[in-house]
Amino acid sequence: MIQDFLKAWRGLLTKPGFTLLAAGTLALGIGLNTALFSVVNGVLLAPLPYPEPDRVVSVNTVFVDEKRNIPRLTGADLLDLTAEQGLFETYGFYYGGRIGLQMSGRAEFAGVAFATPGLLAVIGVAPRAGRWFSEDDKTGALVSEGFARRNFGGIPAALGKTVTVDNNVYTVSGVVPPAFDFPKDSDVWVQLPSKPEHLSRSGYNYRTLARLAGGVSLEAANARLETLGGRLATAFPSENKNKSFLAVPLRDQLTGGVRTTLYFLMSAVALVMLIACANVANLLLARATGRTREMAVRSALGASKWRVIRQLLAENLVLGVLGAAAGIVLAYWGVELLLQMAPATMPRAGNIGVSAAALGFAIAASVGAAMLSGLTPALELSRVDLIESLKSGARGSTAGGRANRLRYALVVAEIGLSVMLAVGSGLLFRTFLSLNAVELGFQKDQVLVLYAHAPAKGLEQAVKATRTFRELSAKLAALPGVERAALAMGMPAGQYSINGGYRVIGKPAEGDKLPQALWRLSGPGYFETLGIPLVQGRDFNDRDLYNAPAVAIISESLARRSFAAEDPVGSQLKIGLDSDNPLTVVGVVRDVRSTSPAARPEAEIYMPLAQHPFHANELQIALRIAPGVRPETLTGAAQGLVTAADPNIAVRFTTLEAMLAGSIDTQRFRAYLLMVFAGVALTLAMAGVYGVMSYVITQRLPEMGLRMALGAGPWSLMGLILSRAAWLAVAGLGVGLAGAVATSRVLEGMLFGLKGVDLPTYLGVGVAVLVVTVLAAAGPAWRGTRVDPLVALRQE
Repeated sequence: MIQDFLKAWRGLLTKPGFTLLAAGTLALGIGLNTALFSVVNGVLLAPLPYPEPDRVVSVNTVFVDEKRNIPRLTGADLLDLTAEQGLFETYGFYYGGRIGLQMSGRAEFAGVAFATPGLLAVIGVAPRAGRWFSEDDKTGALVSEGFARRNFGGIPAALGKTVTVDNNVYTVSGVVPPAFDFPKDSDVWVQLPSKPEHLSRSGYNYRTLARLAGGVSLEAANARLETLGGRLATAFPSENKNKSFLAVPLRDQLTGGVRTTLYFLMSAVALVMLIACANVANLLLARATGRTREMAVRSALGASKWRVIRQLLAENLVLGVLGAAAGIVLAYWGVELLLQMAPATMPRAGNIGVSAAALGFAIAASVGAAMLSGLTPALELSRVDLIESLKSGARGSTAGGRANRLRYALVVAEIGLSVMLAVGSGLLFRTFLSLNAVELGFQKDQVLVLYAHAPAKGLEQAVKATRTFRELSAKLAALPGVERAALAMGMPAGQYSINGGYRVIGKPAEGDKLPQALWRLSGPGYFETLGIPLVQGRDFNDRDLYNAPAVAIISESLARRSFAAEDPVGSQLKIGLDSDNPLTVVGVVRDVRSTSPAARPEAEIYMPLAQHPFHANELQIALRIAPGVRPETLTGAAQGLVTAADPNIAVRFTTLEAMLAGSIDTQRFRAYLLMVFAGVALTLAMAGVYGVMSYVITQRLPEMGLRMALGAGPWSLMGLILSRAAWLAVAGLGVGLAGAVATSRVLEGMLFGLKGVDLPTYLGVGVAVLVVTVLAAAGPAWRGTRVDPLVALRQE
């Protein structure tokens, strides 16, 4: 075997062009696959860095009739679940997000999680320094290692420092290690009471983690949860009808949003690998043309068929090793690129890297690719006819009909796989373009958005905060370059979102359950600032204050659903946001796509910020910027006004366009990556076409010389050669389009405004591939027509 590998290495060194091309093709396929496997492994496959992570579950609410579940529980349901004996070893609940906090006279936004001590016990990670929460100390806070270094100069220095959240002062008692990182991107953890405070069965406020009791499997736990759901549905039919519970492994809960996308992309990049293998197989078949005499001599000297195959496979393995070495280098670069392209919401992104598992994958892929690429050429060379090959002299060839059919079949397969990828990338790219062009119901450009959080504790401070924000909004509107300013809590594609049920006073119930709507808060001028048309009634004004009659503006979707042809203005709604006071409808506005451009407009209820102060100290300020002025240039002036108004207000800046782009970053990630894969695949396939046509022309030089000697012109010869390439393209298109149709259902859930079988996309890809294939064959064909007929005829 050592002799085989040494001989293989020397043989490849004598053909540096072939070696570089073959190893480079394998490296491209291995690099792409290893880079994406690194993402899949880090996000989906690697275990969570907690003790016995498979026992850590998220407890979800299941809406049986709707066949969906959410990772939240009501307070009453949570108490019932955790009272089940022998089901959970421990549990904890939490909520939170990016909010404002204060430190040493300054304010900033940070990821703040409100969590019970039980959450830390569920995760079971030891602190980096200090101690965890204590039941005796309700004012302790935990901070991340990064937060401690950024704000306090180091880990030991952070202990004993204070942070203020909503005017509650907390003392840092511990620093958590990077492995904790739960919830994602949290910087500060503050303590919640161990029992839920809100015991409604309709307010889904609590995200709950639990550690399964010893000896309780996931299946057994879910069977008990289903039984408990049935008992509660019987005991509380109005709130718990058609409701159950589900324990989901935490890793699956965290990665559920990207799992389909990553496995889809991994399948796509595997097709690129197959195309690379087919390309290398074609290169090896072409190289085998000049080696039939060599193999015949080996056989004549006593080499068995297995000995010949072994030597050839050794050469393939050397190629695979070279491809793996270059592919791993490409993979490191590819992982960095993927991290830059990945959605900001990608879970476990810090766990992505070229790990030992990824290196093992690269080695396995390289060996598999080398064997797959080289097996067919090796078998072809092992079947050479000894007598015929020795008679043919140095010109011996494997260019029999079987070898040619193999070459053509490989090219057809390459084109077919490339077409499948091209169709998929075309559909996803058109989806991405459609999402950017869809009618949103508002004007997204030239809007600077300030996320602002003023600390408030109790009604008096909350009312004061809303007054401060109204005054601040007027000052921001007066800045040069600002046309209008308005306050909101729940802008489109933004961080803040509340939804819940409502009923129309004086109308019968619409069903067993209350109709649902998105609840938004806004100030006067919000609809004008965002360009949302007011189609009926009036906007909010400065008289809609806390002690004034409660009012609301509804969207057209809600008006159609609950009022049909009736005039909704003057009607009253009842919701459970923060009081039992009915809301009088004073206006109707046009529907908007609030969640993201990919989501349909939903029923919405807008309420004045000033009338709901408990929800109005954490909001967004929208500034409509004049045309020609870049919104980013106003952040300094806006920050100065905020600090002057109240230095305790935390603020961060973005734009409405950036918020919308973030809401479809998964679609963009899929589209761009698949376009890259399709481009690489098509390039490899065209390289295969070029190589095969070059080889065919070399074979047919005597025939072409004879045709030219008999009067055939260059263009007729070009047509003869290009027709062969066109037939290869047509066959490949047939295979690829059939494969695309067969797999169209996989793409259906990722498309927007398109079907899986979209005729314009299929036609566009078909025409493009046919043209590119013919162009790839044109170079070799043109060279073939330039041959001297006498030189060509002498070869016979």
